[in-house]
Amino acid sequence: MRKPKSKKKVHAEDEETPPQYEIGGSSSLDLRLPPRLFATDRFPTRHLNIYSSPDLLPFIRNVLRDTPELETIRQSCFEKLFDLPARQCPVSCKLIHAFLTRQLVCLPKNTLWSAFGGSPFRYGLEEFGTVIGLPCGSYPERYTPNTCKAIVAGKDRVWKRLFGKKKYVTIADLCRMLETDKDMDGWNKIWIALTIIVDGVLIAHKQEARPTPRYVRMVENLKTFFAFPWGIESFLKTISCMKPPKFVPKKCEDPVATLVKKLKQRSFRLQGFPLSLQLVAFRAIPQLLDYIPAPLNNLTVMDLEDGNLPQHKSINAIHIRRVEFDPNLVVTPIIPIESQPQPGWGLFPDDVKDDSVIYLE
Repeated sequence: MRKPKSKKKVHAEDEETPPQYEIGGSSSLDLRLPPRLFATDRFPTRHLNIYSSPDLLPFIRNVLRDTPELETIRQSCFEKLFDLPARQCPVSCKLIHAFLTRQLVCLPKNTLWSAFGGSPFRYGLEEFGTVIGLPCGSYPERYTPNTCKAIVAGKDRVWKRLFGKKKYVTIADLCRMLETDKDMDGWNKIWIALTIIVDGVLIAHKQEARPTPRYVRMVENLKTFFAFPWGIESFLKTISCMKPPKFVPKKCEDPVATLVKKLKQRSFRLQGFPLSLQLVAFRAIPQLLDYIPAPLNNLTVMDLEDGNLPQHKSINAIHIRRVEFDPNLVVTPIIPIESQPQPGWGLFPDDVKDDSVIYLE
């Protein structure tokens, strides 16, 4: 006698997740609102591969402690990175993943809207610039991200001055150089530290972080290096991984379905500086701060003594749900913006307006 076929177990997150148009939890649909990426309470919980290493900031602060080189960096556009609240800087992959899966399908392409606990929440260039403090103005003339003339590692004069003829150098190698070479020239220390910050923290795009030759070339002129809009460079690298990819015939013909599939995978890769989304979320939803498993304090990265971020655990999925279903939940959809005087700050002139977002706002 044959055994009856067992029914395949179906997980809620593997079922069809038709987009929904309600934000506030009402059973009636409002088709004027942007749809959700996943249906309410059908959010997958997976792992993230984050290439950025915020731990490099306290490392640099510790290695260059009380030096003119650190003071030069502190007086530049990177100053606010060392003023970030240390308690909030250990990355919670669950928290970042939660906002990615709760996102709304809408334009502009460079702005992420999520719905948390029935309330909308925005993460865009203005929020990034407010929290991180990097320049987010217009690019210099004739500079186009990702299409600049390639500079060959090992042949560029600045690369040779820093690393000799080595073509393969990692950020870990630079950290060892900065920590062990006691006879290193002061300007070289600054150049290497800035390369670590840019390629190890802000624009990390490889699992084993390595310096980008064109960024290495840029450190030769500190005045133009510090004036460069590193905020927009970092933000574009970050947001491009978080939203549906570009439409490509025969390769990616359904960008939304492609992102849904990736977020359901065992792991999902994030480039750039994803910690920025977490820091914006802490400002928009302050109740999340109560669930950081660490004592309350006002220490910044600059205040840390041992060259490491606090070694406490991260906010987990249960904490996120407790906040989301808290009857006293308060979400600030758009945090107070602290703009800077640079031309074009926080703006993408080519962004397409979305009527559903205008209605949402």
